[in-house]
Amino acid sequence: MTDNFLQLTGIVTESPIHKSSPSGIEHCNLTIEHRSVQEEAGLPRNAMCYMPIATSGPLASQLKNKLSKGMKIKVSGFITYHQSKSNLGKLVLHAQYIEQI
Repeated sequence: MTDNFLQLTGIVTESPIHKSSPSGIEHCNLTIEHRSVQEEAGLPRNAMCYMPIATSGPLASQLKNKLSKGMKIKVSGFITYHQSKSNLGKLVLHAQYIEQI
């Protein structure tokens, strides 16, 4: 298996939500706003998105009281599709690494 991680930088848009599952596993959910200038067809293009971030286990525990709204972070992980009970779907970046920048 290879490491096919996505890396994204952004600003934390709201206070992270920390929860524990019934089995005691820590979870942390937050959203970042990413803005950058990318090259497409030889021309600069402004790129912007809001990306939900999910962490679980030891990383979520380590982040408790360390992330806050307005903080700039770099996140590495994998993207997966989450579907709500109302059948609305979204992509979520499951963080394997988070660093303040």
